[in-house]
Amino acid sequence: MAKSTFAPKPPVEKLPLATRKDIRDKYEERKTELESEISQLLGVSFTLAINPNEVVAYVKEDSRASVGDMFATYVTGFILGLKDYVEKYGDDGKAHFNAAVSASQLSVNVNELGEKGDTISADVKDGVYRILFNHDRVGYNMNQQYDCILPAIEAVPTDGFCLRAKHSIENDYTDKIDDLRNEIAEITGIKDVVLDANFEENYKALCEAAEPPQQWQQNFGKVHFSYFNGLKGQLEMQGFKADEMLQEGLQEVVTSKTFKIRIVAKTKDTNETVIEDGVVYLQTTANRWWYNANDMGTGLVKLL
Repeated sequence: MAKSTFAPKPPVEKLPLATRKDIRDKYEERKTELESEISQLLGVSFTLAINPNEVVAYVKEDSRASVGDMFATYVTGFILGLKDYVEKYGDDGKAHFNAAVSASQLSVNVNELGEKGDTISADVKDGVYRILFNHDRVGYNMNQQYDCILPAIEAVPTDGFCLRAKHSIENDYTDKIDDLRNEIAEITGIKDVVLDANFEENYKALCEAAEPPQQWQQNFGKVHFSYFNGLKGQLEMQGFKADEMLQEGLQEVVTSKTFKIRIVAKTKDTNETVIEDGVVYLQTTANRWWYNANDMGTGLVKLL
């Protein structure tokens, strides 16, 4: 891929008096208030590190006398997006944000992608959260930052699950799995049945996949739940419920009392069921992730 040949403009050496006054009156006098609002949302001391001379270089000369509102609006647009982000992702979202934005600072910068840069986007560089504008569209879409924050934060390498996957586990899996486990326990006659989602290994497999499914992170917990829900349906269809002979046969073979989801390199079908060392593996491949979830557990009775 060819590298961008975009060359940023040099900062304006000295801003006109009218420009400096407008920035002072409409942005700098609000700066402490804005920093305080961001700090309260994130639970850390946060500062604004915007360089007006760099940004004004992209403002048409006949508009430079009234840029104060623009700087303030870039920040208030960020705050709107941050409120939405914190409301959705809560304390985990704050922790991820603060870990990524380690300098606890915000700046506004031109997007180095040049023509390919979005009208407004964001990234994190050297621990600073940067609002990025297209060089030809400075001051555009400043309040449209709702979709900028999460991608910027998740682009910063981190240990463990990304925020979207963690959020999905907590909201689409953890909150519901106990009821499903109880239903499967009743169907199989295994009172202490174990449903092992195998989150860590499956997450690693999807991260390393050559062609990972689109948006798999935000559905990560939901897919695991749907696979176990599919297993429940298959157990019912195969007649395990209230059939003591089938239940005893299952219990004799599945000595670990465990059903475990596993991503493997290759399967004979979209999903397949295998028993190894007393564990029932419900397995699929990364490129067939979330395909035919209702088929998970197909053919189990034939393995007993």
